[in-house]
Amino acid sequence: MKTFNPQKILIPIDFSETSFIAIEHGAFTAQLFKAELVLLHVVEKHWEKFSVVAPELRVEAPSDLVNSIEKRLEETAAEIRAKYGVKSTCITSDGNIFTEIIAVSKEHNVDLVVMGTHGTSGIVEFFVGSNTYKVVTESNCPVISVRAYANKLGFKNIVLPIDDSAHSRQKVNHAVVLAKHFAAKIHILGLADSTDDGELKKFEFKLDQIEEYLRKCNLPYSRKTINGGNQAKVSYDFAKSVDADLIVIMTDQDENITGRLLGTFAQQVVNHSKIPVMSIQPVVANVPFVFPY
Repeated sequence: MKTFNPQKILIPIDFSETSFIAIEHGAFTAQLFKAELVLLHVVEKHWEKFSVVAPELRVEAPSDLVNSIEKRLEETAAEIRAKYGVKSTCITSDGNIFTEIIAVSKEHNVDLVVMGTHGTSGIVEFFVGSNTYKVVTESNCPVISVRAYANKLGFKNIVLPIDDSAHSRQKVNHAVVLAKHFAAKIHILGLADSTDDGELKKFEFKLDQIEEYLRKCNLPYSRKTINGGNQAKVSYDFAKSVDADLIVIMTDQDENITGRLLGTFAQQVVNHSKIPVMSIQPVVANVPFVFPY
């Protein structure tokens, strides 16, 4: 599997509080990885909604709106260059937010998307949880979603929830790369869903392999296994208990989740966690997963 090394980071911007927090996280990450940023604003067809998010722009017509947005984006890019010393490209497009984010991501060969989300309780219509979750499930690259609470930059405690789904271990590489760049500790959280001794032994062996890999990478880590309960809630409750600032998940990490009526594992974590979440699409392969020792 290709080593995670983001060189181009996309940040969708709606000029809300959470999108500016996403900018800070994205720019800080770009600085560490020596990456460049792509700043994107999507003008929806119902452009008049924009006044709810940024009334200070006082636009009176779509053409004025686009001009104001382009000016604001360029000002933001200049601030990023001055503060973080990273290159930024500004893009304004129109259409459906989710569709445009995915299209721009592919067109510009983006390696990471960092975007703000208001979760399920947000009242602003631009980047509500549903839009973020659509991007999470369709993006070819990892997506870090942040909410208004995530003011602290950098990641010092990374939670790695591991269940028994097929691709759960694929995210370990991403967590390791981030931990090395941010000098972070990884907290392995085993999400067991069986009471059978044989199955539990197999599951703990999977965690043993991850633990061995982290030791070989010379990274600090902890390990805990929790059996039963809603795995999404268990994950973000555990993350709060270790003062985590990032949870790394797979988008298919929901095959055995309880409480499915509340949504998939990824959907619940992305929409409810106040802690930033990195969501990763699984790579389907016909060969067994091995760690890149």
